[in-house]
Amino acid sequence: MTKLVAIFTLILTLPIQLVSLRYNYSYYGDVVHSAPGMTYAAYFNAQTLGTQLTSPEDFVIYEDIIYLIDSVENKVITINTTFELEAEYQTFPLSAEYISRLTAEGITDFSDLTIKGALGLDVKESGIYITDTGNYRIIKLNHQFEVIDVFVGMDDPTFDELAFEPKNITVDSTERMYVVAKNVYEGIIEVNSDGSFNRFTGVNPVSLTPIEIFRRSLMTEAQLAQLQLYLPTEYTSVQINERSFIYATSKPSDNNAENTIQLINPKGVDVIKKNGYHPPMGDIHYIDGMNNYVVSGPSLLVDIAATKDGIYTVLDQKRSRLFTYDSEGNLLYINGDEGSQSDKFTEGVAIGYLGDDLLVLDRKSRTIIVYRLTDFGRAVNEAVSYHVRGEFDQAAQIWENVLKLNTNYEIAYNGIGKYLLREGRYKEAMDYFNLGHDQYYFSKAFKEYRNQMIKDNFGYIVLAVVLLGGTWIGLKIRKTYRKGGSILYED
Repeated sequence: MTKLVAIFTLILTLPIQLVSLRYNYSYYGDVVHSAPGMTYAAYFNAQTLGTQLTSPEDFVIYEDIIYLIDSVENKVITINTTFELEAEYQTFPLSAEYISRLTAEGITDFSDLTIKGALGLDVKESGIYITDTGNYRIIKLNHQFEVIDVFVGMDDPTFDELAFEPKNITVDSTERMYVVAKNVYEGIIEVNSDGSFNRFTGVNPVSLTPIEIFRRSLMTEAQLAQLQLYLPTEYTSVQINERSFIYATSKPSDNNAENTIQLINPKGVDVIKKNGYHPPMGDIHYIDGMNNYVVSGPSLLVDIAATKDGIYTVLDQKRSRLFTYDSEGNLLYINGDEGSQSDKFTEGVAIGYLGDDLLVLDRKSRTIIVYRLTDFGRAVNEAVSYHVRGEFDQAAQIWENVLKLNTNYEIAYNGIGKYLLREGRYKEAMDYFNLGHDQYYFSKAFKEYRNQMIKDNFGYIVLAVVLLGGTWIGLKIRKTYRKGGSILYED
């Protein structure tokens, strides 16, 4: 019986497996063939760099330098744009500024700092920030890799019985830090520039169904205590953009599989747009806990990287895939595949954009894979860019080229339709919105088309009404006089 279930499951998922590198989802949720948006371009690893890597955890690209951290070797290395090793750092001396501050506080231990099990870092103009996870602290360095501050512990009741173990960090222009920590479900920790706790932001809400709420309202305290604990999902990565909005990913849960990508504004509210055919969540089709033959469950998104014009990519560690979306939440293209070959990865942990190229860090193979835009991906990104800038005619031209490369690409039909709508070509716009399954804009185009038809034919409509009215009155008069009566005295 188990073997039959496995075979049946394999048959069901075979279409997805066969098109793992070349698929997208249609309006109806079907898996459709799609040209790949990116393709393998290069790779580099410990061997090509001439260094030792054991467990690389995270990397950041700042001013065309790649900063990479290893949690076992306990070091940070820098790599240039030709993928050559620049330098590596395992000890960090104290800066004169920090020594002066320690002296004023009566501290005389000025030994160099080392890191232990560090899982994340961020690099800004204000400095280099390392989540020194094994030492329960955040270290801030200057760009000479000298220590200028150390932040230990958080003054919040959450950490009265819980160790502060930071694992991911992003920093805004005011040097405020946003930290993801182990076993913290209250949200992203917002830390002031002096290291003091400010608040939790972007709390990932727990959603209960109306039936669950009703059931709980009828239970006693003892029964409620025995229920499974519902916790908000745990964040996996954060990245801040130029407007101080935080892109974040979180782990899926039984009651929250469609809210794993967020864009958190400075008020702490998720404002991610979900105007695509399906919510941005990675794969929308998956099997839940069937067997060991097929990867089950929703996508496990562990990192996010944003590039120009609101385009962002998320990394699915579970199936080794990359999902790229635009600012409206449209799924633009899917890339990546699991394997030990140089163009694949098996345990992706971090991604980042180097210009238009996307870099993926594979912890298991200790390799960074470089993906480059294909002609199709470049055209899609260019069309999105024109649309964001309001240059709809140029966008429409590019969308036409996109359709030549991929006739299944429904988003392109909508892009052309929006241009035609603005040009007043409502009937043509309706045809394109119909192909793109955009009901909202189809309705707008239909309304404008109807109004245009009424306006263009208003004289004919009035004439028709007058003629019909006159004919009706004439027939009534004729009918009345045939009966020998009068219109005024007709029964």
